[in-house]
Formats: sequence, structure tokens, C-alpha cells
Amino acid sequence: MSTNAVSARPARYARLCLLATSSLLALASPAFAQTAPGAALDPQAAADPAADQVSEIDEIVVTGSRVGRSGFTTPTPVTVLSNEQLEKSAPSTIAEAMRSLPALSATTGPQRASGTQGGGQAFLNLRNLGGVRTLTLLDGRRFVAASQTGTVDVNLLPSGLMQRVDVVTGGASAAYGSDAVAGVVNFVLDTKFDGLKVEASYGVAGEGDNIENRLIVTGGRGFLDDRLHLTGSAEYYDNAGILEGEREWARRGSNLINGPAGGPALISASDVRVIGTYGGLITGGTGGTAAQNASFRGLQFGPGGTVLPYSFGSYTTATQQIGGDGVDSSLFQEINRPLERSAFFGHADFQLTEAVKLFAEASYGRTATQYSTSINRHQTTNPITIRRDNAYIPTALRAQLDLNPSVSSLTMLRYSAEGGLTDVAVDTETDRYVAGFNADLGSGLKLDGYYQHGRTRQQTDILNNEITANFTRAVDAVRNGAGQIVCRSTLTDPTNGCQPFNVFGEGSPSAAALAYTRGTSTTDSEFTEDVVAINLAGDLFEGWAGPISFATGAEYRKEQAVLTVDALSRSGAFLFGNPQPWAGEYDVKEGYVEVVAPLLRDLPLARELEVNAAARYTDYSTSGQVTTWKLGLSYTPVEDLRFRATRSRDIRAPNLSELFTTGRTNTVTVTDPFKNNVRLSGIFVTNSGNASLQPEEADTLTIGAVFTPAAVPGLSLSVDYYDIKINDAIGTLTGQQTVDQCFSGNPLACSLTQRDGAGNLTGLLAYPINLSTLVTSGVDFEASYRVPMDAWTDSGANLNLRTVVAYVDELATTTPGSPSIDRAGEVGISANPHWRANVQANFDLGPWNAFAQVRYIGGGKYDNTKDASAVDLQHIESQAYLDGQVSYRFDQVGPAGVEVYLNVKNILDKDPPYAPGDGSIPVATNTGLYDTFGRMFRVGVRLDF
Repeated sequence: MSTNAVSARPARYARLCLLATSSLLALASPAFAQTAPGAALDPQAAADPAADQVSEIDEIVVTGSRVGRSGFTTPTPVTVLSNEQLEKSAPSTIAEAMRSLPALSATTGPQRASGTQGGGQAFLNLRNLGGVRTLTLLDGRRFVAASQTGTVDVNLLPSGLMQRVDVVTGGASAAYGSDAVAGVVNFVLDTKFDGLKVEASYGVAGEGDNIENRLIVTGGRGFLDDRLHLTGSAEYYDNAGILEGEREWARRGSNLINGPAGGPALISASDVRVIGTYGGLITGGTGGTAAQNASFRGLQFGPGGTVLPYSFGSYTTATQQIGGDGVDSSLFQEINRPLERSAFFGHADFQLTEAVKLFAEASYGRTATQYSTSINRHQTTNPITIRRDNAYIPTALRAQLDLNPSVSSLTMLRYSAEGGLTDVAVDTETDRYVAGFNADLGSGLKLDGYYQHGRTRQQTDILNNEITANFTRAVDAVRNGAGQIVCRSTLTDPTNGCQPFNVFGEGSPSAAALAYTRGTSTTDSEFTEDVVAINLAGDLFEGWAGPISFATGAEYRKEQAVLTVDALSRSGAFLFGNPQPWAGEYDVKEGYVEVVAPLLRDLPLARELEVNAAARYTDYSTSGQVTTWKLGLSYTPVEDLRFRATRSRDIRAPNLSELFTTGRTNTVTVTDPFKNNVRLSGIFVTNSGNASLQPEEADTLTIGAVFTPAAVPGLSLSVDYYDIKINDAIGTLTGQQTVDQCFSGNPLACSLTQRDGAGNLTGLLAYPINLSTLVTSGVDFEASYRVPMDAWTDSGANLNLRTVVAYVDELATTTPGSPSIDRAGEVGISANPHWRANVQANFDLGPWNAFAQVRYIGGGKYDNTKDASAVDLQHIESQAYLDGQVSYRFDQVGPAGVEVYLNVKNILDKDPPYAPGDGSIPVATNTGLYDTFGRMFRVGVRLDF
């Protein structure tokens, strides 16, 4: 990054702080939680909005620091979400509720276009820096990964026991270990829960689909005078999904297409189709004169092989058309993928002595899904060759061939719908076991340790997948000496089992031909994680301004992955996927120390001044040693105001997938600047790992302030500026980035492109590399206000308001050999709006509760790298979604308290904006950013026994 860019940041920050003042005062919002009776208040709650709901537990630990001393306020920004708030935001899954937080709105789930490896899991993504840079913890401990990239499926965590979620929006590697470059999300459980509670809910979209069922049963009880305490939770969730084309916006065929000469290279249009048909389309002949070859263009085949003229619509390019008889490929993927999930969790703790407590926990989760991702297709990049002696050629076409005897073969495009779309079925099982202890050593010293073992087993099947060599043999059908239609290859190899495939007309292939040319690509994956950790914390000695506290510890972790595949995939036999077997492992040895030292206390303009410092030494078996550190300052000049600042060095070592993955194929759509910006679909990309990767290092700066004015009780405001610069950031160029950067002269990008003798793009390579830098900066605002209803009315009403706002000023990546590209403010091909906000209100009146929230997504550019000459779609408008819930509680109905609720998401039934993606399967909107379901109703009941 240039010196000018660095020097501009303080000025940017000053402007943003001025803006923050008016924003915070205007958007004060809800801190729903009230402190539970008899519960201690989290010390962070006094400084951070909405951090005030806890239940009766042994000790309040502030996420963001390993030092658990009472009264310590970490200088690292922490956003706290209570369980009640999560349930009201989205009473379906934890991940969906977490997406309401602006810093986590890029979190992925089973929505459309999330790839063949998004098998029902949900991975958190802080600041849109990628799920691999967000460390997800359960009660401060790691959780076994549910994917090749090492990310955690948060929907497997026990939502029935969830007490709160702490989101540390800053580097935390020194305190918690690697992968915390973007921050830490720590799910805190109520392991002292006592009683029994049941929640059941039913959901349905306004269109009558997306049917959802959920059941959670949670229980806890103490035994042996409560020396032994057992808690457990079981959850079942089922969502039927939303089929492709079941929303009006998804049926428009909205997409980009090459524009006419003299205008933008790409224009946006409706009813955009790819050239081709389900029954086959002839695009020309070979062997004859130019006129003879062209005379066959535009012949398509209806049922039974009927020869029909093909309509190229109102406008045609090399691969696309508007209207006409082309294929609407936007209808190949569900809008929401179906998902079935079950999860079980159990925890036991035993007070062995007054000073020593033992604990153990076990969890098991299973997810299963099957969804459509593509279709067996032969486009301009992989057409079918039909020889003139093909036995299935219809009579009318044969007559035309007889008139052109020099034409030796025909070129056909075909989308093979027989047997259905190419589905992906993913079945995942995850189990995890933890055993540990907590000990009070006296004199304020506390020791804890644990051992954890986790394993995920996943089977991924790509169904109805074309076996390319078999298909090539099968479509080359001829008659043998007895007049029977056979494969040409059978004439010389009678035992090869080939079954002739009739490509003329949808539904023409025989069942035997489909069985011969289709198969299942299978990947069996197993990921294991073993962790041993020990931590010691307490006070070193009494300083002049208070106790000097510390925490220190060590951790050993081993990660392993083994992937096996079927024989056909291993040989690269399928049209799609072709995963390759690989195995890899690494171990990590870590040691850390953290110190909190009060410097000043109860002085004029220095009510409190504390410094927080931490350092961690990490030794990776794959990439060597690295040291991370953190230095933070918390300064309270007066009772109402606290300033905080943190400077840290954080790391992320390459994960197993980035290191060891071998070739896997997928397809993309790209615009080729070498060929007059022609838009090409179905370009095959071969992905692999890179054993030469080095750890990425991040330098993080956060500066902020918290204002809790005594003159306005219940009001809390905070603003925090962050700046993260990742050196040697690990990333993989997208297909479009590879082609664009090659065109700009980047030799590395050019080495990843494959072209034929005529310069036509035929394929791409993709593997992770250490990019030069990845830089992001912005400001987070948070405000909460408990409206003093008691001063105005004696009705017992309670109104809480809360606002969380995120502004992203910069999100720039620099690839070796290319200039920096800033994606901040881009909401089309990526999900990086400058502004995101969540404004919430929660109102209680006796047994009634009403909740409302507005989710705001700022507008922005479609693609920051393309001006009006490159694409006519330049700006996408901001969006706002209104959600709400109303509930009523019946106290002690029989043996139980009962609460019933109605939750409605996207109350105004707002469609997503037009923002087509650049993947292989066109999508009319950015599914990672906008609501795609429409209005969603959920009704539920909660019973407390």
C-alpha cells in the first residue's frame, strides 16, 4: 500500500467519527436482556452495549482476554448477543440469527450458489475476510471442523443451552491462537441450567414453500447436593428448501450479456439464455464449404428427433441470446437447498473437592442434504461431434446431408435433462468429546486444562454425472452388419459394454444408454482434531493502582484430513467434479502469556488506566515458528467515558485443504478480454493445493471509545475504528480475476490459463497463493438505550433499543504482478457494501412481548473494476428488510410456563435487487447478501417445566 493511502487513514477516521456521533444518537437501539435475578453483571457489560444478560454461573469470563479478573474491561471491542436476542432475530438456526449482525452478514449457509462443497453447513465470516479467518469457539475451546478448510458448522452447536455469543471484532491470535485474524466468535453455554424446556416451531414462506420444522429439548439437574450437575440438549431441524424458479425474480432470466458494438461490453437484460436446447442443436458442419457447413446451423430436435428450426431470439452473441429457444440456465439450482439436521449435546461436571471440579462433554451432529447444482451439458467449449453415418440421424437431417456429401460431421450443443439435473448429496456426521478440570489453587490462582477429540466424517456424492469417455463412445452410434444400432467402438471391441446414445430429441436416449453414460462421483472425507491445553491465571502481586494479573498456558493441537474417492473420479472420468484423493496433517505447539496491569486509578482525569499485553509462540509442523502479540490500553478519564486501543500481530497458517488438495474440477463463466470481451460459460477450472504456502501475518489496530452518560441512565454508545493489514494473505484467484490479470500483463495469472491454437480459452488452473497484501479498514458503531418507561407510566412496560452499524472503508487485495483492487462498496459480484446496519426494538408489557428489527444493506457498485464502458450495470440501490415477532407468555399452564410466538422475517416481502453473479450458473442476485426467500412465517411454542 502506498504511503499516501496510509497517511489518509487518520483523516478518514476523523471524518467517520464525526459521522458516528449523529448516527449513534439517531439510531440508539435495543439491549434486550435484563440481568437474571441474583446474577452478577458481566464487567464488559458496563462498557459494551447489550452485554448484560448472564445467568447464574460460577464465573463471568470476558471473551477477548484469558485474564478473567473481575472488573477488567478488555481493550478489544466485544459485541455480546444474548440468547433471547438471537431467538428473536431468527428463531430457526444460530447461523441465520448471527447474519443479522452487520460484521457477520456474509456468513454462508445452504442458500443457492454456495457451491458443491456447501453441503448444508453454515460457516461464520467476520468482516467478509473469509470463514477461514474467523476463529469459532465453544466455551473458549475449539470445535472440530466440518469442512476441508477447517471451518466450524455453527448449526451443530447446542442452541438450547446457548447463553450468549461474544464476538471479538479484532485480532485475537495472541489470546486464542491462530485463525483469529478477523476475530473470534465464542459461544457461551449455560452448563448450570436446571429444569426442562422444550421448543417447537413451524415455518413456511409466504409462497407456501420453504417448510421448516424444528424441535429442541433441553434439560439439566443437580445430584449429590449439586456436586454433580448434568445438562443435555437435543435438536432436530428439517427444511424442505425452495425449488429453482419458485420466485418471480428468479424466473426473469436476468443476466449479463455481451452488448452491441459501440456500447458497453456487457449489458444487463431479462430472459437471457444460453445457446443450446435439451433435444440438441446443430451449430454447423465440418468438411464442406463455408456455406455448406453454415447451412446446418440452427437445426434443433424435438421429441422423437423431429427436425425444427431454432429461434436465436431477439439478440444473439457467441454463447448467449435474449429470448428464443435457448436454455434458461438460471433454473438449475434451488433458491434454498433442503437440509435435515439432528444434534445432541451432553455436559457433566463434578465437584471433586472444594477446590477441584471435573467436567466432561460429548456432542454428536448429523446433516444431510441433496440439491441440484448443474446439468450434464455440452456447450461451445465441449460440443458433441456427430459423424454423417450416425445411425440415429433423423430422416430430414439425413436428406440434407445427402445434398451436402462433403460435410463429414456436425457440431451439436445439448443439455441432457434425461435422468434429471446433476445433484449433490452430502451426508456429514460430527462427534466431539472433551474432558477437563478447573482448580482453585488459592491466593487467586486458578488452573484449568482439557483434552478434546473430534471427528467429522462426510460423504459427498455427485449424482447423475456424465462419464465423458463413455458418452463420447455412446454418441458415435452406427449400424453393424446385422443392421443393429451399436457403438462404433463395439465393432472392434465387442465386450466393451458400450450402449448407443440417441442425442436427437429430449427423452430419446434409452435407459441402458443413460446407465452406461452416467455415474456417481463419491468422496469420503474424514477430519480429526485433537487438542490438549492447560491454562493458569491469577494475580501476580498488588500494584500501586491495583492487582497485576496474568494468564499463561500451553496448547498442543493436531489436525488430520483423509479423502478417498471412487476409481472413476480418480481417473478424471466425469464431466464434473473429479475429486482426487489426498491426505495431510499438521501439529501445532503453542505457548502464551498475558498480563493486565492497572497504571492509574481514582485520579483526576484518570479514573482508570489499564494496559493489557499478550504474546504467543506458535510452532507449526508445516510452516515453522511464528510469534503473535497484542498490546492494549483502556483509559477511563471520567466515569462516563472510556477510551480503548489495541495493536496486535495475528497469524493464520495455511489449512489442510490449501496445502494438500489435489485436482478437482468445476466450471465458471468468464468474460474474455483477449476475444473482444466475449462471455464464455462452462469453462472448466482445475483446483489444487499449494504445499509452498507460508503463514499469513496480520497487523491489526483498533481505536475506540465507549460513552455511558450518567445523565442519561440506560444509554450506552461505542465507536471503534479498525485497520487490518494482512501480509502474504492466502487466496485463490477467481476465474475472472485470472483472465483479467493475465490481460493486464501478470505472468502468474497467464500461467493459470489454457488456450487452444486459435487463442480460445479452454480451461483454467486455480490454487492458493500468498497474495501480496489484503487490507481492510472501517468503523463499527453500537448504541443501546433502556427507555425509562417507569418514569412515564406505572404499567410495568419495558422498552429497549439497540443499533449496530458497520462501515467498511477499504477492502483491498494486491496480487503479485498486479495493482491493488479495492472491493469496498461493491455489492454485485461480491458482498462488501460500505454500510450495514441492524436497528432493533424490544418492548415488554406484562406477558406480551413485541420485537422489531430493520436490517439495512447499503447500495454500491456492481463491480469496482468495471466502468460504464465495460458494463452498463454500475450501481445497485440500498436495501432494507423489516422483521418482527410478537409473543405471549402464559405462566404456569399446568406444570409448565408456556410462551407462544409468531415471527415474520422480511415482513414487506421485498425481492432482492438485480445483481447477477459471475459463476457458472447465472444467479439474478447476490445470494450472499440479500434475502431470497421472500416473506417467512414461523410460529412456535416454548415450554418451561
